[in-house]
Amino acid sequence: MLAELFINNFVIIKRDHLFFDKGFNVFTGETGSGKSLILDAINIVLGKRANKDVIGKFDDKTIIEAVFILDDQTLKKLENKDIIFDDNKLIITRTISQQSSSIRLNNRAVNLSMVKEIATLLIDIYKQGDSNIFMDKDNYLNIIDSYQKNDQSIFLKEEIKSLYNKKNQLLKKFDEFNLSQEEVLREKELINYQLDDIEQIDLENIDEEAIYQEYKKLNSVTELRESIEKSEELISSFDYDQATISSLLAGLSSNLSEFSSIDKEIEDVNEKINTVIDLVNEIYSDLDGFKDSLDQNPERLYELEMINQKIFDLKRKYGNEIEDILKYHQKISLRLKELEKISDFKKNINKNIEKIDSKLEEYSKKLSSIRKEKSINLEKEIKKEIQSLNIKNGDFKVVFMEKTNIDSNGIDNIDFLIKTNKGEDLKSLSSTASGGEISRIVLSFKKIFADYDKIDTMIFDEIDQGISGRTAQIVGEKILDLSKKRQIIAISHLPQIASLSTNHILIEKYDQDDLTISNSKNIKDIERTKEIARLLAGVDITEKTIESAKEMLDMAENLRRGN
Repeated sequence: MLAELFINNFVIIKRDHLFFDKGFNVFTGETGSGKSLILDAINIVLGKRANKDVIGKFDDKTIIEAVFILDDQTLKKLENKDIIFDDNKLIITRTISQQSSSIRLNNRAVNLSMVKEIATLLIDIYKQGDSNIFMDKDNYLNIIDSYQKNDQSIFLKEEIKSLYNKKNQLLKKFDEFNLSQEEVLREKELINYQLDDIEQIDLENIDEEAIYQEYKKLNSVTELRESIEKSEELISSFDYDQATISSLLAGLSSNLSEFSSIDKEIEDVNEKINTVIDLVNEIYSDLDGFKDSLDQNPERLYELEMINQKIFDLKRKYGNEIEDILKYHQKISLRLKELEKISDFKKNINKNIEKIDSKLEEYSKKLSSIRKEKSINLEKEIKKEIQSLNIKNGDFKVVFMEKTNIDSNGIDNIDFLIKTNKGEDLKSLSSTASGGEISRIVLSFKKIFADYDKIDTMIFDEIDQGISGRTAQIVGEKILDLSKKRQIIAISHLPQIASLSTNHILIEKYDQDDLTISNSKNIKDIERTKEIARLLAGVDITEKTIESAKEMLDMAENLRRGN
């Protein structure tokens, strides 16, 4: 359930901290007071994209934070997403500034897509006029399948989906073999050419780095020899007028040697100089030996150049790395074997497709039979619910049509048909009913499916639009009944619905200097009585209106207690 919502600097909300009960929570307030901003804040903290316009004028950034108390089942699902939990709390924090936007789950930075995925487990939001799963034909099969779930229907759905995917893979493979004799010959010729091209070099046993280093060395022999000779000349030279490292070190040693016998420190320094002289002579000897080992070997250089060029060509044609080229070699080798026995492969694929088609038909008919049995019960429940919501002549039917071809959902196409008035024909739910009727129909679905969807919190944004009087009372009682199984948060304008809530939150706005501020408060007792009176009578609240509000709240309390 949603336990808390903290909002800082969001549009006209300066700073607000809302607390929710696990039962029926309601927002009321004057038009334009900021009720819808609360829902917008919830949507944004649950991953909806937000532009910089939401940042208010009270700070340089917007912070929205929601605290959820999770049941064990939801907690188990979320533990697989590497989220660290403190007890059973999930805290989602969204920060929006002019420069950046961030979102965190229990103080761990995540992306919006992850939060959106998690949100589907936390909250179900219905706003009148929104595209809703119960109004979209594409969702109807899933709705039927999620109703009164049983192990057999789950198994059949999974098997049908798996078989359908296997069949598509086989059809794709068959298309690869659906070639004329000339096409087969051309493809075989191309593969053989590519195999010969790749096999010119033993790629499996080649050391690309070693070949490259050897090539670099052979290609630089002349420059390397010149560099060594220059280095040798710097160390020691036959030109006695040229200062060299050896001559300079020898002069340094000679200059200090006559003082070595009279000073121990000078003697130590001179020994170090002699050690350096020995080391320099050793370096000269190593360079001279290396120079003698250098071999220009133009034949080997050419061979390496050809190998490097061949590897470059193969990478350009078959893959960026040698490993990719070898994988491609393996792939076309397998394809060549298939082409050699193409007729056998096609026969084998056809046999497998026939077996899959047989199983698909068998499983699809079994699943269709289960769906039809479920639909009979669903029809009865929906009809009962919509009639109880003051659509007295309402009727509901599930119509089945058989698909031409079985797909991943089986053989069924279905539509939901609804009738709301006497004398009318049944019409598709997706294209009929008024706004007030749709709200009640959706409420009927949500009440029935509350035991199946396992979403702990439901939000209704002005579900009471288009209804009044006795219908509003019935809808309110239905929401109250639903709140015994799920946390309900509703935005309402009707006293019949607001009076039934267990937690009443009033949204108000006021002016402060040059700014308008929206704020909330949980109201009880006389404050709540006055708000119910305002919903009853509008601006002109009289003693009679106050008495009516008290009476309505007393009746609501009796209903909550089950009297």
